[in-house]
Order: sequence, then structure tokens, then C-alpha cells
Amino acid sequence: MATRKSKTPTPAVATTRQLRREKRKSSPIEEAAAAAALPSTPKRKANKENEANHAENITPVKRRKIREQLAKDAVATTSKAVAANPMVNPTPCKSRTSKSGAVHSYGIPETERDKEAKAYAKYVLEKHTHHNVAEVPRIAASRTGESQATEETIGLIAESMERLMAGRPLPRNSGLKRKLLMPYVSGLVKWRDVGPSVKSEKPLYDYFANFALFVAQCLQLTAVGGNGNSLDIARLVLPSSRSDFKPNDSNDTRRIDSGLDTRNPDSLVRPVSVDAYADMLCVLEAKAARDQGDEALVQLFMYSASLYTRQPDRRFLWGLTVCADEIYVCTLLNDCVLVSPAMNISEAADRKALVSLLVSWSVCPRDRLGYDPTMERIYSGISSDSSSSSDNGSIIDDIRYEISCYDDETEETQKYAIRRTIMSADDVFGRHTRCFVAIPIDYNIGNIAMSSATDGTNLQEVVIKDAWPPAESPVLEDPRSEIVLLRKIRSEFEANPPSPPHIYPRLVMGGHIKLARDGDTYEIDTTDAIFKSMGVERLNPPPGSDEMEALHWRYQPLRAHRRIVMSPVGHSIKTVQNEMELIVVLAEAMRCHASILGRCGILHRDISTNNILLVRPGDHSTGADTDASVFSRPSSPLPHGLLIDFDFAIDVDISERVARPERSGTLPYMSIANLLNLETERTALDDWESLLYVVCWLATVGICSNDRTTDTDLEGLPICRWRVGTLERIADTKREHMNSTSNFEDSIVRKFRHQYSLLPQLAIFLHEALFANPNCPGASVKFKRLNRLVDLHSLDSLVFDQQELGSKNDPLIKRNEYADDIIANLQSVMQEFEHFARKKLSST
Repeated sequence: MATRKSKTPTPAVATTRQLRREKRKSSPIEEAAAAAALPSTPKRKANKENEANHAENITPVKRRKIREQLAKDAVATTSKAVAANPMVNPTPCKSRTSKSGAVHSYGIPETERDKEAKAYAKYVLEKHTHHNVAEVPRIAASRTGESQATEETIGLIAESMERLMAGRPLPRNSGLKRKLLMPYVSGLVKWRDVGPSVKSEKPLYDYFANFALFVAQCLQLTAVGGNGNSLDIARLVLPSSRSDFKPNDSNDTRRIDSGLDTRNPDSLVRPVSVDAYADMLCVLEAKAARDQGDEALVQLFMYSASLYTRQPDRRFLWGLTVCADEIYVCTLLNDCVLVSPAMNISEAADRKALVSLLVSWSVCPRDRLGYDPTMERIYSGISSDSSSSSDNGSIIDDIRYEISCYDDETEETQKYAIRRTIMSADDVFGRHTRCFVAIPIDYNIGNIAMSSATDGTNLQEVVIKDAWPPAESPVLEDPRSEIVLLRKIRSEFEANPPSPPHIYPRLVMGGHIKLARDGDTYEIDTTDAIFKSMGVERLNPPPGSDEMEALHWRYQPLRAHRRIVMSPVGHSIKTVQNEMELIVVLAEAMRCHASILGRCGILHRDISTNNILLVRPGDHSTGADTDASVFSRPSSPLPHGLLIDFDFAIDVDISERVARPERSGTLPYMSIANLLNLETERTALDDWESLLYVVCWLATVGICSNDRTTDTDLEGLPICRWRVGTLERIADTKREHMNSTSNFEDSIVRKFRHQYSLLPQLAIFLHEALFANPNCPGASVKFKRLNRLVDLHSLDSLVFDQQELGSKNDPLIKRNEYADDIIANLQSVMQEFEHFARKKLSST
């Protein structure tokens, strides 16, 4: 069970620190402030040459080739590992962040990032894609009371299509008009007769567009034609007027083939301007031949991730691939992709199946299109259905949302207006976590939702987190729920404010999204609800089943759609102004970490740059929650550190119920034991190790937005290998870097940006506390060198004793026996550096 309280250091540790200080005869921080203890090399070119090869007699040409080969090897390792090893990007490990230029971007050119994205898409295809799932279109199928009218309409449209393609008249009393439908018939006939391949995929865009417009025109005519049809049309599904284009809200250079959007039922039936991912119902990818289906899916997966990024109200995605005369329908869920059987346009039955899909999309509730019904898209203060966007291709920065938040405990609902998005979902799979800064809507004081005021008067900003974490059934009683953990923290700290003081994430509301069903009934939004809409039951994967592709598609993990409202509102850690502010923020966040663990028994398990925020006193974003119980230093002008995101946290009192420790965290900050999933309990030491990696990463890439190392200068740095390759490879790299003080200084600390004087010293002291304890020194057991190391970044010449790694002699396992002493030492280090930083900041 994780350690809660820290004891005083053992005499051995205390004596070591005392001797070190006596030898220096001054505070290590004061020495660092006067002059950096480690030599720094301002010439980045010389550093890169040393990084490529430490042997002095290597020629510049050979040195450049070595450096280029190292970069190629890293990319090749990543691509191969992602395609072949599902643990490269495992759930629940988080390896990516939401913004361009985030962790995964540093040191990797755009072309290489594109290769990584393609390799990941191939991995999704090979490991998590299920074909020939006939139930896919049922997700959008009509409810019981509407099925008859829908089936009659589908039958009428399909029959009319066949009649016109055969040169026959329309059915009598159909309400349809031949002159409005005939312009599309030529394209339908050409698509029907195209065969298994075509010379170019471009005509396929128009063929599909003609099909979609034919169905939309029929739906509109039957709605006003008085044919006795009682079908309630919610929207028209229309094709894009553009093809082979780059969406204007894209963060890359990829071009999509086409897309679909929706309009109001009374809109003109014509191709619409779909210029942005934010406006698309789904992406359409076309290929010239039937045998290019896998290639089409890979590209579809790459593009669809941008839909999650640009549409904060998407629960799941649809996708279409057209391969000559065959079309496939895809549903992209959190953990798998389901692909329908081929619909062959040369067959009348399959043409009717495609008609059925388009009609279902036109009449189904928004949640069956994959949208969140509790989020409503707002334009310039005017509310409308998200399916009725304008033709101007508005990008996401021009879009506002109104969001409803429900509290499971009080059963109350509060509406908020989203002011800005601070984190977006950016991957096909996973939790799809989004975070927003929002203000409560009070309709009695006017249109505050669209207010652009910045003075903060009367504004009570909150953070809203929306995510799909793994869950246990029943989901409302899930002990691992972040909502449950935050309630426990709030209850403890409201009754007894933390001492020493610190701010903490205060839960305002927390609950599960509910979907309206027949009558007045509701259903909690979970994976089970999506499968239920297909008419099947989800099955729990068998224990230890990593190879999900070998299982039936119904074996999927349970996820629950949860929404949390919290305060205060923090800012990215990248907004610190200098390294002293950074140290204060980190120290206060870890004080919150220790307090929550000690008093609430909750271990965080995901210390990263995304999960430590900066809060400045007097900032309007703190809203009304700046009372002593939440913002406990209201008179201090210095910044505060806020620890957030308890998605991976556990209540240590019930952690014994988990038979094997699980991987959790964010690359590149995961501890070595966590990366290797060692058979040892996760303790606060793992989180402190992650803090060390946070310090190292920020000191290397730059601590604030205006102080950043370029991608070119980062290429080839040893620290970049902390987030590429398999988890086991990353762990081996960290073992080598952390195994001794000299290795750590040579490989990592000497690559810090030269203007920092405190961060190198902080990193060394944290490293010594973690990896230089006399009872369990180092990060590996024993190793042998096969030959002289020419490149300190390469582990090819280093072989660990695999029989000893992970055994009781492994220092990463043995150190848990001395956790109290090591943690006390770590806290002492942070307190000392924090005291010095506060003193310097107060004097300036």
C-alpha cells in the first residue's frame, strides 16, 4: 500500500547531506545563484557534435552521419514498434498533449510526425479494427415508434431510385418530382456500372455526391409532398462542394477527399461549403479499386483524429470509404473501429442499404450521430442545432458552446458558457479528455455567454473536464472514479483547511452524462449504451487479453462519459516568468500531492507538465473561490501551484483489490517501474520520479512559451528518447541515464539551457535523493559493457542483467523499503529550493 506519511530521514541519509553541506560551506542554492555549478556550453553546435559522438577524433562528416543515423533509428524504432507492439501507446498511458508544439512535437520534424501518425493508423487497422460488422448502421437506426414511417420512406426512395435508373416513371402519389431528381440519375448509373476499379478516384466524389443529394431531395419532397408520410426529418445530410482539399482548421498539410455536413430540413438541396473539420459530420476517403480498402481506412483514421480535436461535442465518429463500386461505413469508438460489410453499388439491395443509412442519419437523435446532446453550439449569441451551421466554414475559434453539467449527488443541473478550450481530444482512441474554461449562465442578467469582458467583475470562471475514462460497473459506484476522489478531497479540506497552506482542485459539480430515451427515461452515456443502440450487448474482455484483435468485436472495455466542474482556474505551467516561479509552483503542487496522500489516502500517479498549473492571486479566473479553504495564500503576490487531473489516481485504502499494478501516466514523465510494469506497488516515489523528469524536460526545452529550444536543436538529444519507442526501450534508456550521478549529469543535465542556474542544481539533488540512497543506489542492478562506448546515447553496447532486473535486488523495487526516508529527503530538497526562490522573488 502506498506510503502516506513521511518520517524523519535516517541517520545515514541525514549524515550524507550534512557532510555535503559542510564540505561546500554554503547553501547549494546560493552557489547556484552566484554561478551555475555545472559548466554550460552556450554554443549549441558544439553540444550537438558532442551529443552525436563523444569521441574527439571523429571527423565532422562522420559525426554528422552518426547523428543522422541516430535520428533515423529513433523514427524507425517508433514506427515499427507502433505497428507491431500495442504497448507503444497503451491505454491508460498518455503520450500526447492537445496543442501543436506540445511534448510529442519537440525535436520531431513535421514529416516524421506524419510518419508516426500513419504508423499509428496502421496499428489501429491491424490491432483494433473489426470488419464485416453488420450491426454498425443500426447505431443510427430509428427507435421502435418511428421504425414503420422510416422503413416506408426508405422503401419509397430506393424504389424511386431504381425506377429512374431504369428509365421508368416514379411511383404514383409519391410526392416526388422527376425534374428535381433526374439531374442526379446520370451519376448514379455511372457509379452502378463502374466495376471493381477505375482509372482515377476523382469521379467517385461526384458519384457519391449524386447519391447523397438524391436521398436528401427525396426526403425534403416527401416531407412537404403530402404523401401520408409522418416521418419527422431532423436534418439533411449533404456532400461537400469541395474535394481533395485541406481543411482550414487543420494543424497539418493533409488533404481529405471529401466530407459530409448537415443542414436544416428546409435548406436548399445542393453541395455545401465544408471548409473545416469543425463542420463535418464525417470524412469520406475514396480509392480507385476495391483492393485498396485498407489504405483508405488508414487515411480515414489519420483524418478523423482532427474531428475529435475540432469538435468538442463528439462522442464517437462516423466515417465512409469508397473503393470503386464498394462503400464501407465505419464507427470509431474509444477502443475500436467497427467496419460494416461492403455495400456494392452494383446491387440493388446494397443501394437500398446506403439509402437506409443516409435516411437514418437524417432522422435520428443527435446522440446517434455521435454528438453530445448536452452541448449546444452557439453562433454570435444565437443558439441553433449543431447540424445547421452556416456555409462560411467557421473554424473552431469562432464557435461557442453551451454545456449542461449534472451532479450525481445533488441531482442538480447547471448550464455554462464555454469561453475557451484549454485541452482538446487529439487521438482516435482513448479517454478523449477535453477541458474548458467556462462561466455559469444566468438568463436573468442577459447574454453573459457571449460576454468578452476581461475585468472579471461578477465572473466566476470554472474549469469543466469532459472525458471517457475506463469504468467499473455499476459506474455510479465506481471507487476509481475521479468524481468520487475529488468529493473525498473536498470533504476533507473544507472541514479542515490544509496546513501548511496550499490550493487544491475543488469539486463544484460532478456527474455522468445522461441520454434521453423513449418517454421520460434516461440512460447513462457509456460504452454499453452505444452497443445497446446496435442491438447487442458489450462483453468484458477476459483478464490479461492484450491481443484485442483476436477477440470478437463485442469484447470491449467499459467506459463512462463523465463531466467535472472544478475551481480555481489555473494557467499552463509554461506561463511562468522565470525558473524561480517554476520552482515555487512545483513545490506547492508537490505539497498538495503529499497533503492529499497523507490526509485523503489518494495517490495521484500522473505528475506531468499538463497536470501542474499556475494560479496567480488576483487573477479573475479564480472567481469566487479565493477563500482561505481553496486559495489559502490570498495576500501573497507569488504564483501558486495547482495539482489537477486525478484520472489515474487511486484510493490506497482499496488499492489491494487490484491484483497487478497497472501502467499509468504520461510520456515522457512515467517512472521506470511504471514503464516496465514491475511487480511492486506504486508509491509516492513514482510520482517524485516523474517530477524529476518534469524538471529535466522543462530545463531542456525551455520553461515558458517565450523561451523554447528549437526542434532542430532538440534533434538527437538523449532526453528525446524518453518518449519514442516501446515502453521497455524507454525504461532501459532511463535506467542508463539515472544509474549514476555522472551518467545523469553527462547525458541530461549538461543539455539544459545555459541560462538556468537553479534547475540544474534542483535536478541533481532530486536525482541524488531518488537514486543515490546508500541502501538502494542506482537505477539498475548490474551490467557489463561489451565494448567501449562511442555514443553515450546508444544502449546497443549496454546489456543489463535481465535475471536481476525486476527482482528483489533491483533498486527500483528495493527502494520502497526506504520510501519514508527518501520522500522526507525529497521534501526537504523542495522546501529548501522553494524557500530560496520565494526569497528571491519577494526581493525583486
